Amino acid sequence: MPRLVLVALLLALASSADLHAGLDKSFTSVDPVITPPWNASLSTGWDSLYMFRGTNQLPGYKGYGSSISWTSLTLTANLTPADSVSIGSWAAFGLGESDYKEIDGTATYTHTIGNLSLSFGYALYAVLNQTNGLYAHELNATAAYELALGPVTLTPAIQYAFNLGPAPGHRGYVEQCSSYLDLRLDANVPLVTDRLALAPWIATGFNFRYNTSEKSDPPSPFVGANHVETGLSLPLTLTAAATLTPYVAGSYQWNQLAGTRPATFWGGVAVTLSF
Repeated sequence: MPRLVLVALLLALASSADLHAGLDKSFTSVDPVITPPWNASLSTGWDSLYMFRGTNQLPGYKGYGSSISWTSLTLTANLTPADSVSIGSWAAFGLGESDYKEIDGTATYTHTIGNLSLSFGYALYAVLNQTNGLYAHELNATAAYELALGPVTLTPAIQYAFNLGPAPGHRGYVEQCSSYLDLRLDANVPLVTDRLALAPWIATGFNFRYNTSEKSDPPSPFVGANHVETGLSLPLTLTAAATLTPYVAGSYQWNQLAGTRPATFWGGVAVTLSF
């Protein structure tokens, strides 16, 4: 009997210890942040000019440039809470008297370290309205850091893009082995309501034979500062999944880039659906 009592007492103590351990865990546990396995965004928009890396891509229409409509789709696989892979497509069509058609494809890997994000990507640019088509293959790397100052968010970013080719004359439209460096600062300032914000930005670019200057005869790729750009967008949250974003922007360049006016102003609007 004493042995049976001793065994029963030990079992009771063990059960009590397990119960207390369970209670302690229930009070100290924290629900983990669940990262969805994938997400997607679908956007469509209109731009009064097709501005890309400081140059007006369609400068001939009425002496200023043609507007474009565009649609983009991005699918993102979240591999870990800090790692993701995105596949995207972008299609643009010239409006007015322009028959411009372009379809791009991108693949990007992103790794985050706290507020710092590092991205490495590939892009294919294909212009379809030219004879036999023109295209360019590009590798790029981007670093961005998100800094919170009260309700305001500042995001400085730097991107370097390297064009793999092909060369002009071999269905390429950008100098082979040229590159482009872009420095940008974005801000987000919430207004009275959380549904509307001011999102200004400023950017500048540096050419390494990427854009063509008309200062030389004949026009040729050049190395040097490219342009200064600033703009303001007003992202408006329509629903939990839909955002409307109108914007205005201006750019100044001083190297007679590919028919682009020294001072250029444009604007547009986009609608984005997130899933």
